[in-house]
Amino acid sequence: MTPLMVFAVTLLGIALLLILGIIFFTIVKYIQRKYYPTWKFPDYVSVGYMEYLYHKFIKRDLPK
Repeated sequence: MTPLMVFAVTLLGIALLLILGIIFFTIVKYIQRKYYPTWKFPDYVSVGYMEYLYHKFIKRDLPK
């Protein structure tokens, strides 16, 4: 294969990956809008808050 052909195949591969990525995230966004319209994606969750949720909902050992 000539260098030009290798470059063309590489460029085509990158383009196909980008197109598949756009299709995938479009489907994910559609599912989010249709089935979970008010759900917010958290940026992070602190360790203390996770421990609180674990004790509240999993172990149920917190007083009410």
